[in-house]
Amino acid sequence: MNAAQAIGLIGYGMSVGIVLAAPVGPINVEILRRGLLIGPKAGWLVGIGAMTADTIFATLIVSGISSLADRPSLRAPLFLAGAAMLGWIGQASVREAQRGPIALDARARGSSRSFVTGFLMAAVNPMGIVYWLSVGSALVAEAVDRVGKAGAPVLVGGVFLGIFCWVTGLSLAVRAGRRWVNAGALRWITGVSGVMLLGFALWFAVQGLRSLQAL
Repeated sequence: MNAAQAIGLIGYGMSVGIVLAAPVGPINVEILRRGLLIGPKAGWLVGIGAMTADTIFATLIVSGISSLADRPSLRAPLFLAGAAMLGWIGQASVREAQRGPIALDARARGSSRSFVTGFLMAAVNPMGIVYWLSVGSALVAEAVDRVGKAGAPVLVGGVFLGIFCWVTGLSLAVRAGRRWVNAGALRWITGVSGVMLLGFALWFAVQGLRSLQAL
């Protein structure tokens, strides 16, 4: 693999990573919510935690250890655990919003938990496993076909560089916009984010019950 091929794989991987990270989902919602409520660093750490979990999934795919990952017996508890976690975060956000206007400095502490929150949100999300088993496996196969086995980790590295750029860019956008958010607006943002997280929790619960039926 020459330098041009490596750069091409990294660039391709970065585009895939940004496309993967950009859609609205529980991770991005939590990045925005924590970034506004606690601070941009807290939101960024949520994204880095989620990226760490995805790195583990990708490593398993590159290593060829994926035969046990796409089974209803694994998906069911993961979906249900994900539903419980998102439900807990969502209801806490809704209750926070119901108390009244929220000061920006009301939750200056707690950013150290953000990495763990992001990691667990991604780790118990079966859609991440499904993604790496399907799209991830296809990407690895394509990289191997292009330049041999050495291309797989390079491509995966590009994917995570793209995710890192998205998480960092989103956190910087939150930092720039935070100065324009007052206590009343933050209350509404927190409430809407909580409702969205509860919606994701309900969807996870339904998928978990369907996986249980498939056992």
